[in-house]
Amino acid sequence: MSQPTREQFLDRVLSHVRSKFPLVEIAKAEDFAVTVNGNVASLENLYRIILLQPERTERHIDRWMVELLRASEGSPDQTASFEEVKSRIMPMVLAESATDKDGAMVSEILLPGLRIVYALDNDRTIAYIPQQVFEVWGITLEELHSTAINNLVERSREIGGQAAQDEDGTINLVILQTLDGYDASRILLPSLHDRLKRFLGSPFAAGIPNRDILLCFRNDPEMVARLQRQIVSDYREMPHQISDKIFLVTADGIAYRE
Repeated sequence: MSQPTREQFLDRVLSHVRSKFPLVEIAKAEDFAVTVNGNVASLENLYRIILLQPERTERHIDRWMVELLRASEGSPDQTASFEEVKSRIMPMVLAESATDKDGAMVSEILLPGLRIVYALDNDRTIAYIPQQVFEVWGITLEELHSTAINNLVERSREIGGQAAQDEDGTINLVILQTLDGYDASRILLPSLHDRLKRFLGSPFAAGIPNRDILLCFRNDPEMVARLQRQIVSDYREMPHQISDKIFLVTADGIAYRE
C-alpha cells in the first residue's frame, strides 16, 4: 500500500473524526493542522506515527482525538494553585520550532534552536503551562525550573538504561527509553554526567532525535559517525522530533558538539 500524501491524510482525519466524533467541530487549518473545537492541533506527529503503523490508522486517530479532548477538559488545572499541582510539573525539551510563536506557554532557551517548556503531567496527557497561569502563581522562573527538575529526578530514580558494549566488554552506548514522554528531557538530569562518565568518558556525546529516546555514547569519531546516521534517520522519520544534532554532556551542562 502506498503512503498517503499529507493532503490525503488530512482529508482522512477529517472524514474519520466527523464520523466517529459527530459532536466535535473539526476543520482544516494552516501548516498541516486542524482546528478541534476552536483549538489548533498539528497533524505532524500523528502522520509520522501512522506512516510507521498504517494498519492501525483509525485506532491512532481515535486515541489522538480522545487525548485532545481530555486535554481540553483539563481546565480545572488552569485555576489550581502552584501548591496543588507542583508535584506534576515536568520539564520538556522541544525544538524551538515546536514551541508557540506568541509566547503563550512558559519556556526558556536551552541552546540555540532548543527550548525547555514546562508542562503538567496528567494520567494520559501532557499539558503545557500557559504564561497567564504562571503569572497568577506568583513564582519565579527559577522556582518553576527547580520544581520541574526535581520532579524529573524523582521520576527517573528507578530507571536503568540499556547498555551496549564492544567485544572487549567496554560500554560505548547507553540508551534511556521508557516511553513516558520525558526520555529526551532526561538530558537535563543534573546527575547524568556523573552517572555515565565512568562508562562513557567525559565529556560524552548524546542525541535526542525525538521525544522518546536519549542516546548517550562515547565521544570518539567512529562512534559519533555511526550514531549520527541513526539520529538523523530517527529525526526525519519518527514522531515528536527534537534535533538531528549531536550534543556533548559535560560536568558544566550540555552543548552542541562542534
